[in-house]
Amino acid sequence: MLQKASNTVFNCFKYYCVFHCVTEHVVDVVICSGESMEPSIQSGDIVIIQRFSKVFNNVDKGDMILAKSPNENKLVVKRIQAMDGQTVRRGMRYRTVPKGSVWLEGDNKNNSLDSWHYGPVPKGLICGRVLCRIWPLSNFTLRV
Repeated sequence: MLQKASNTVFNCFKYYCVFHCVTEHVVDVVICSGESMEPSIQSGDIVIIQRFSKVFNNVDKGDMILAKSPNENKLVVKRIQAMDGQTVRRGMRYRTVPKGSVWLEGDNKNNSLDSWHYGPVPKGLICGRVLCRIWPLSNFTLRV
């Protein structure tokens, strides 16, 4: 009986380790909240994040990414508007993105805390690239 219980605990531990490795390094599922990415992503939409993009530096201008906010302890979904060395413009304001950083903006320009508020974001804060929206099913989209 004790052997059977220890096997069950060991199997649970193995499955947890595999699950953790997959969600931390391969893909993860994220529930979005807020209005900053409307109309592309609505609050409550569920997206799949491709995590290995960060390892291979496989993100580019126009990609929607998950990143750690540089000034808050939370994750944000934003779109890359410029890569390092590129210049962004809004009205009469110009900014050049420094090496090793990206410029992030929400699709809802009037309701988004983004790089116009906190500046360029170091690439090290990128957690992954949005691969697809899976919920609601009526709005299923590849490469949002």
